[in-house]
Amino acid sequence: MVKLFIVGIPRDMDEVELVELFSAHGTVDTVTVVTNRVTGESKGYGFITMADPAGAERAIAALDQAEIDGRTVSVRFAEERHKSGRVPDPSRLAGHRSTGQGKPENAPPPKKASYHEALTVIFVTRCRVA
Repeated sequence: MVKLFIVGIPRDMDEVELVELFSAHGTVDTVTVVTNRVTGESKGYGFITMADPAGAERAIAALDQAEIDGRTVSVRFAEERHKSGRVPDPSRLAGHRSTGQGKPENAPPPKKASYHEALTVIFVTRCRVA
């Protein structure tokens, strides 16, 4: 399975139309059009999972920078995301313990805040912002 990221799709284009568009280049497994949670309107981008890398390569070659309904579409391989939703930064891994660098082994473990302490921090932070 290969996941592709597509941006610039017309806002009125739905999943069925994307499946038809990408199926010409390979087997499409899943399609997701990202929408606004409140209005349900498309945000103009989405993800497509294709069954094989060759089909994904063909789709990128054929559809990247193509014009659909007056909009230029960009198609590329989706980047792997961390659980937090961010792309992992390899430079931040340089000080990881497994590399033999970073925090000394005898350093005390970080203090875990209690539920009450966490709420106090959130409350104080919000009061300062307002």
